[in-house]
Amino acid sequence: MDVWFDSGSSHTAVISDRGGTLPVDLYLEGSDQYRGWFNSSLIVSTAIHGFAPYKTVLSHGFALDGKGEKMSKSLGNTVEPNKVVQTSGADIIRLWASSIAYQSDVRISDELLKQVMENYRKVRNTFRFMLGNINPNDFRVIDLVDVNAVNPADQHVLALLNDVIRTTLDAYRNYDFMSVVSTISNFMTNTMSAYYLDFTKDILYIEKKNDLRRRQVQTVLYHTVSALTRLLAPILVHTCEEVWDHFTPDAESIHLNEFPKPLELTNEESLKEDFARLFEMRTVIFKALEEARNVKTIGKSLEAALQVRVNPSLAQLIEKYLGSSLAQWCIVSRAVVEVSSEEETLVEVSFAPGTTCPRCWNVTENGAEDGLCPRCQAVLKE
Repeated sequence: MDVWFDSGSSHTAVISDRGGTLPVDLYLEGSDQYRGWFNSSLIVSTAIHGFAPYKTVLSHGFALDGKGEKMSKSLGNTVEPNKVVQTSGADIIRLWASSIAYQSDVRISDELLKQVMENYRKVRNTFRFMLGNINPNDFRVIDLVDVNAVNPADQHVLALLNDVIRTTLDAYRNYDFMSVVSTISNFMTNTMSAYYLDFTKDILYIEKKNDLRRRQVQTVLYHTVSALTRLLAPILVHTCEEVWDHFTPDAESIHLNEFPKPLELTNEESLKEDFARLFEMRTVIFKALEEARNVKTIGKSLEAALQVRVNPSLAQLIEKYLGSSLAQWCIVSRAVVEVSSEEETLVEVSFAPGTTCPRCWNVTENGAEDGLCPRCQAVLKE
């Protein structure tokens, strides 16, 4: 019997003879099978059934060494998956396979795996931080705040989370696993770790346990962990199971859950548009802070006092979305906004006068004898 006829008719034995339904969803094999199994299956099925045996064909390339050469034991350039699993865990191999353009030949080496492990470390550490701030001793589901009632800065992050959910689900549908990984990694590293978690530490660590503003931030962390764990579960199967066990100790396995759906936000598009303008201003502010550090005007950003001159429309956005929390949003001790007729945003940075609160590290001019700022005094009294 011809070997290609044998393989090309496999769908009959595997599917038809077992009561399954043709065509199947997917045929997956290496790119060399376009003239092999994919082709012979198409010919045989069309001759017998009048249609292809598959709805979709997905092909992948082959693994090469770090220099793009074919791997060979005699050359000593092979990467043993079992050794990587034993030393770093199976999720590292899975993350590597999902981070590459697998449709073509791909490279793998110890150096490339180190880069994957660094990306994995960032994802894991971000999960750890979020879980630590919504642990069962501090936060319960009944503490959740309605997503349309949280602070505008929180709503904006949830709107960005919705974009991640939509983009990731669409990428899964198209077998674009590299986009899944890059979209989620970018959100966790840049949106969450470098931005949102950075400025909300002042809220999570300083405000009293049941403070509404703190509960709003915890609500964002809850929805973020819930969504990202389920989105990453097909790739980081073991890590996400571990996260899920801490997130919902009494729930069933993460792999028995469904993918998340976008949250129902009432003003999602306007939030993203308006905060895009606010972020342009924040970029100018952070550039000015960096310049002030370089010339030793300030050391840490909390030593800074800002005078920000903005045009009227931007001033309205600041008042609408940030109000008196502009300083906190920029991680400085003081921020004064002045309306200017100029379109360009201008920022002056000076050393904030006063004393540093030993609890929140903000600089204030009206601290108590023990150095605590009025805000921390009020929290500790309760």
